[in-house]
Amino acid sequence: MSVVLYFIIGLVILCVFVTLHELGHYIAGRALGFGIVEFAVGMGPAIIKKTKNGILYTLRALPVGGMCRFYGEDEETGDGRAFGAQKPWKRAIVLASGALMNLITAVVLAVIALMAIGVTVDYIPAVDSFTFENSPAQLAGLEPGDVFLAVDGQKLTPRDQFNSLLSLLSNAKSEACTVTVERGGETMDFTVRDFYSEAEGRNIIGIMISGMPVYEKMGLGEALGSSFRYIWETIKALYGFIGMLFRGEIKQGDVMGPVGIAFLIADAAKQNVAQLLYIAVLISANLGVFNLMPLPALDGGRLVFVGLEAVRRKPMPPEKEGLVHLVGIVLLLGLIAYLTVTDIITRIGG
Repeated sequence: MSVVLYFIIGLVILCVFVTLHELGHYIAGRALGFGIVEFAVGMGPAIIKKTKNGILYTLRALPVGGMCRFYGEDEETGDGRAFGAQKPWKRAIVLASGALMNLITAVVLAVIALMAIGVTVDYIPAVDSFTFENSPAQLAGLEPGDVFLAVDGQKLTPRDQFNSLLSLLSNAKSEACTVTVERGGETMDFTVRDFYSEAEGRNIIGIMISGMPVYEKMGLGEALGSSFRYIWETIKALYGFIGMLFRGEIKQGDVMGPVGIAFLIADAAKQNVAQLLYIAVLISANLGVFNLMPLPALDGGRLVFVGLEAVRRKPMPPEKEGLVHLVGIVLLLGLIAYLTVTDIITRIGG
């Protein structure tokens, strides 16, 4: 498949995670009696519209997000169904439900990945390429893709095969050693000769080694435990990253926008299903955690206002809160635009 097609797949998958986030708001809002104006998949002009039970459902042209628009979200309506008229605890649940949906999605995907695919416990070393023309390995007849099994009859250790291979080659007699590999399902022996490098002071057969991951599957209980631990580590890592951002320790390219994330998903899709699943877990977890940050326009920022209302025992003026979130949205869109340009330049430059 072409790079463009992989990118579109990545964009659609990112859109799914954002839509699931909005679905969390929608489910909680419907359950608690909130008025909902529209639930949309995608952004931009609507290409499909359907109204049911007073709610407009739309499929929009651009697969870059989604939306759950509540009635009276940032305005005074005097209607009991309006968002602002609901009790603070109800609004807190609805606001937190989007992030909760992303975190639940991350746990479910992680459990599926750990049970169906497993966690990487080792790498099987194979020939990736030759580091220089007519290297000892190339002259011996080795080819890219050959999987290493043994050196001079000594099999690689069942675990940590990569380092086992390096150790066996380092200790082999440099005049000649027999390397056993698997090629196309067949076991083959090759004699590598004269591979001691005077300049380096060590044995060098002249190859770049690639590693094919070895996975170990988990049971349900172990997978659940590992998933929750992973989500917790993700939360700590993200807040640690934010701290580095405020301390000025982050440089250009360390932060990605929607385009960069879509390319990240696309790169994982090119490799295999395992990489795609694990990247999906990471993105879904980060999306949930990021939205709970106490910043204007984010769910976390809105939760701050709900908390202030509970403490003050009177609602914040809707127009003032709306203005704060509007400024936050403008700044967020500006950041997204900047990161989009940076992502594209980085991708083209890379």
